[in-house]
Amino acid sequence: MKLTKIIAIFLTFGLISSLALLSISSCSKNGDSGKSTEQQAPASVAQTSAEKTDSETTAPATTEEKKNYYVSSSEEFPNYSFICPEGWQLLDSGDGSRILIKNPDSTGNKTESIYIIVEPLEKMGELKTDEQIYTSYTDDAAKEGKAVILEDEKMSIDGNDVNLAGYEYKSSLNDDENIKNIDYFTFIKKDNFIYAVKYMGQNIENRQAKKTITDFISTFTFNDKVEKLKEKDKNSSMNILILGDDSAFDRPGGRVNGRTDIIIIFHINLDSGKGTVVTIPRDTWVNIPGHKEGKINGAHAIGGNELTVQTIEEFSGLTIDGYIITDFDGFKPLIDFLGGVTVEVGENLSDGFSGCYLTKGVHHLNGEQALALCRNRYRSGDGSTQSGAFAREKEAAKVVTALLEQKSTFERLIALPLLINFFLKYTWTDLQFKDILRLLPILGKVKTSDIEITGVPSWPQNVGKASAVVYDKEATQELFDQIKNQ
Repeated sequence: MKLTKIIAIFLTFGLISSLALLSISSCSKNGDSGKSTEQQAPASVAQTSAEKTDSETTAPATTEEKKNYYVSSSEEFPNYSFICPEGWQLLDSGDGSRILIKNPDSTGNKTESIYIIVEPLEKMGELKTDEQIYTSYTDDAAKEGKAVILEDEKMSIDGNDVNLAGYEYKSSLNDDENIKNIDYFTFIKKDNFIYAVKYMGQNIENRQAKKTITDFISTFTFNDKVEKLKEKDKNSSMNILILGDDSAFDRPGGRVNGRTDIIIIFHINLDSGKGTVVTIPRDTWVNIPGHKEGKINGAHAIGGNELTVQTIEEFSGLTIDGYIITDFDGFKPLIDFLGGVTVEVGENLSDGFSGCYLTKGVHHLNGEQALALCRNRYRSGDGSTQSGAFAREKEAAKVVTALLEQKSTFERLIALPLLINFFLKYTWTDLQFKDILRLLPILGKVKTSDIEITGVPSWPQNVGKASAVVYDKEATQELFDQIKNQ
């Protein structure tokens, strides 16, 4: 598995292609002079025309093809509809507040998607006017040295004039410098809500991209009385491996072969937004494929990310869809960029080694504080888990889960996918663009109450001369079997 750069902490676009509307008009009656066709033609022709006219009078006046409409189903905002291109996948958060439409027939590095975001205007923060919203969008592009701003296009959404803004850019997800990405964005406001439509294409010509988004927008309407033919497609679950590397500062290793002190499997059902976070103690004694038995965090030190994934898959029986890894240097600015993280600490903490000094209760932490909390293993535990490293691992899982619940602001959502380029400065992954797209419908919708935090049933025990952690194999198998069926 090659190490490609990418987004962390679960953030992070969509597809759609052009469509044509077909209608079959009924034939109009012949002539406008009051004379019938039969009077103007030879007898044989007149007879044929008469037969044709009689046949037409018994047929329907119009035959109209049914449109592949999707209709949102919210009780909070005015519902909308659009025509989904035939054969395209539609992934819905449940009420239409997050919609991803994508073409499953993408080939090679080509992808197209359209992302619909519905947000209350009261959550727009400083983005009060239309000009401020468009400026925020283009400013993000201007910060990218390789981004090229495209000329605005005047359009109409349900009879309302709007601007279509866009830019070309180079994504850090791709190692190939020749692969270009295109992003388009527009929006409309209605009844104290904003409806944003965002196009994201990879390795697509600008002319094709513009046709895709303009064709789609022409079908977007607030008429929710149309016949709904397009139901949402089933989204699959994902298993993401989250690794916290102990490198950085003056410590060797790094994202390539440092030891992974934090090992978390995050399972998420992308239809329901519910999931499970499983913490795995770093000293768990397991088989490391091709290297006999040892502590599970040694897999990364021996064989990097590829061997780590192999080891975790063999241990859990789960298929890992991708990994996200960060280290000390990356974790702090990432948390700070997200505006910090709010977590509940279950005990008073005072640790000079990690620098964690927190009282029991709810705290909003910056990057440095969150890192100290995740590194603090000198603790007695809050009663819900064992002490020491076991308690630390659960605390790290709580930080991850809190980040998932953190509502993404509208400003950040429209900044996608350039936001990914920022994340890639501090995190690394093998997830691909198509994998991130699968996460979009639940972005900002996940709640901590829907995520169960659990750990591998295990305990400290010496294995030979090694101080390790052993686990209940039967109970562990049962745990991961349950996750498979979620």
